[in-house]
Amino acid sequence: MLDQQQIIAVAEAVLTQRYGGQQHLTEPEELSGASGTVVLRLRVANNPFLSYRSVVVKYSPQTDDPIDDAAFLREVVAYQFTTSLSEEARPGPVMLGYDLEQHAIILTDSGDGDTLATLLENSDEEQRIRLLRNLGTSLGKMHAGTAGAELSFNTLLARMVRARDGAREIQAMRESMLENRILDGLEIVRRAGIDVPADVADIAGTVQVHMLHGESRAFTPFDLSPDNIIFADRTQFLDYEWAGFRDVIFDVAGVIAGFPQYISARPISEAETKVFLEAWIAEVAGVWPALQNTETLHSRITAALVGWAFFSVSLLYLDGEEPRGTTRYGGGWIMADNGNYELVQDPEALEEDVERGASVLRSPAHTDFTAVEKAIRRDIGDAFSALAWYAAAGDTPRNAVIADFASHVAERLK
Repeated sequence: MLDQQQIIAVAEAVLTQRYGGQQHLTEPEELSGASGTVVLRLRVANNPFLSYRSVVVKYSPQTDDPIDDAAFLREVVAYQFTTSLSEEARPGPVMLGYDLEQHAIILTDSGDGDTLATLLENSDEEQRIRLLRNLGTSLGKMHAGTAGAELSFNTLLARMVRARDGAREIQAMRESMLENRILDGLEIVRRAGIDVPADVADIAGTVQVHMLHGESRAFTPFDLSPDNIIFADRTQFLDYEWAGFRDVIFDVAGVIAGFPQYISARPISEAETKVFLEAWIAEVAGVWPALQNTETLHSRITAALVGWAFFSVSLLYLDGEEPRGTTRYGGGWIMADNGNYELVQDPEALEEDVERGASVLRSPAHTDFTAVEKAIRRDIGDAFSALAWYAAAGDTPRNAVIADFASHVAERLK
């Protein structure tokens, strides 16, 4: 792992090679980043070659896990793609350069804005309404501005992985892991002794495919955790390790579900959902006019909420005292005879993971929940509560079944 001065030296070398002159970066300020990631804001010494006064360097130390390398490559590709967009459509900072071997990305500085997580936690109802309206507009601009550009993203990704043995296969496996989590969550819920109606199970199976291959596709970071969204001069979305082209309805449903990837204390209210949806639809209606149909929109969001509810279950099962990440579920990586990594399902590990997840959902008659389990139960419960009230707004028998099931699960997790 590089120390701070080594990270700065890498960034200086990248900027010097790309922009010329002799770039000097000073006054390091450490910013918050994901576990294991170092994020530095650095002052750029005055020079005629680079006009920015400050830059941000994101350094992700190399590990023995090929999924980490795949995540870094995808983030570089995502920033390559978004940097090529117009300023109106660009969802985050501009990438100024990168070093594949040292796992470093140099970005423009997003400024000193607050994260959406902080703002939502500390704002009153009126302020939260404004925040959700702003989020809907910004998300809609990103979706509308990138719809139809998937070939460009895929071309960049193909170029990036072509020269790295096994990289293409690992990217595909990583996407499969993401897709499979919905049915993984369904299995955990069933193992916990909760009856899942056939209508709900059918939707879970269908929506799992739609998440990655749906009809309304656009660029998304996918990890729309509110701590990855910055409100400064403009709203900026950060952290592109899971970025790609997916059905935009999942982004919308993820907000309504209360950001299932992030454990927060205050779920999104019905009033906040209304203004968020109105702002989002105003931006995307010209691209996907069918979404202006109330019944169509409600049906698709309800299905995506079913997906997120089960996804949240599989995402937040326990590993000892800490929530697990997304690397392992019922198996792990091995190196095959050809030198490439393969994801192998281990039946014993899968059984262990399902049982561990099911234990988090055990009956509230148990009183031995740890603090971590209580936080996870509350967060999963928020996702099912959102599904319950949103489905109940529909007028079909299937909506009633979904709402009743979701209410039952939410009540169990209180």
